[in-house]
Amino acid sequence: MKFRLLFGSCLLLNALTIQANERWFEVEMIIFERTADSALKEAFPEQVTPIRLGRNLDLLSARVNPDVTSLVLALQPCHPPAVTTAPASPVAPDWRVPEAVMCWQETQPLAWQSTKLFPEYTLNTRGSWPQQIGPRITGTAGHQTTPYLAADSAMQLTEVAERIRRQRQHQLLLHTIWRQAPVTERRAIPSRWYAGRNYSQQFDYWGQPLTNTATVVETASTVASGDLLEQIDSRLQQLAAGVPLAQPTENSEEQRRLAQSNANIPEQVWQLDGLFKLHLDHYLFVNTDFNLRQLKDGKLNSINIKQSRRLISGEIHYLDHPKLGIVLQIRRFEPPIAPAQPEGAE
Repeated sequence: MKFRLLFGSCLLLNALTIQANERWFEVEMIIFERTADSALKEAFPEQVTPIRLGRNLDLLSARVNPDVTSLVLALQPCHPPAVTTAPASPVAPDWRVPEAVMCWQETQPLAWQSTKLFPEYTLNTRGSWPQQIGPRITGTAGHQTTPYLAADSAMQLTEVAERIRRQRQHQLLLHTIWRQAPVTERRAIPSRWYAGRNYSQQFDYWGQPLTNTATVVETASTVASGDLLEQIDSRLQQLAAGVPLAQPTENSEEQRRLAQSNANIPEQVWQLDGLFKLHLDHYLFVNTDFNLRQLKDGKLNSINIKQSRRLISGEIHYLDHPKLGIVLQIRRFEPPIAPAQPEGAE
């Protein structure tokens, strides 16, 4: 028993020592687009460079599109008899005005269509994505043990962001602040950031216009030449980016491999979307990889911007590009020390 208590005490002391020696930093980032290009003579590649997400820290989606699963599951059906039908029409024939203030009323599969022994409701627990995101993104007060968005009061570059916003040839896309404890480059996980307009309803990830399947029947006799050229352009974009095109095959392993190759491509098409990686190897290093979308003459162009920089904490750094500007300040942050528990307290 004494050995177990001693061993547990050593583990606790070791954990507290590591936590005390862990260095935390506060990252404030401003990203803006340069909208004036009349004098710009530099040419950018036309093909889309996909940014594969992989393992990343997503601090933004919880604010932009929060998970409402627990809320939906806590609600009751509006009219229990209505869930036994599955009509072809989007409006159920026995639809009625809900009696409850908050309830769900979604068409459910018929009993014979279910493979479960006990009935389970099929509910949509994913909210709709916004058409545009405001540039200022912050979190709530209070320190956490994992990377998190800091409160609005922690921002120190508000005046810089305001000056950028007032300039006619600049569009402020993102102004955010978060806290994390950097690790070595091998262990570092990039954080994902997106902002600006959401083009997902008009274009696919490769910048090609989406076809309205509600009014167009995709058959060989009805596909217009313009639509066919758009589909060809989309395939060429994917080939140029090194994405294998899915072909009909009976090989399940091949289908699985093709699905995995496209799994990490973002679902939403944002004006700005990419990854930011901070790591610490004696010095602070930053690696950025962003795609900037520009709508011009009915086409959605994409510019890939990669930058790497060694930074000094406390200083304001500027990552310049003909189309995109990034203002960064990384400051030391001292996490609050938890108050010691009084002796004998549980």
